[in-house]
Amino acid sequence: MTEYHLQFWRGQERVFDYESDEFNNLDEARCHIDDLIRAMREDASNEDWTGCRFDVATARGRTVLQVPVLATMSALAQGRAH
Repeated sequence: MTEYHLQFWRGQERVFDYESDEFNNLDEARCHIDDLIRAMREDASNEDWTGCRFDVATARGRTVLQVPVLATMSALAQGRAH
């Protein structure tokens, strides 16, 4: 079974690995990202999230899903996200 973990990127720089958060499937990972982005939107409204994204990667580091922060914030605000 493949386990997935999250990474947070600002442009080409990986800022943070969420190594303690492991997910058994992509849906779980995506729901967690949506929750994180909701919190980011509420907690840091003045922050510039341009070029930021979450990557969902396998334990070997292969990225299988990229979630751009600004586009997802917009979709969540409009009720269209996952």
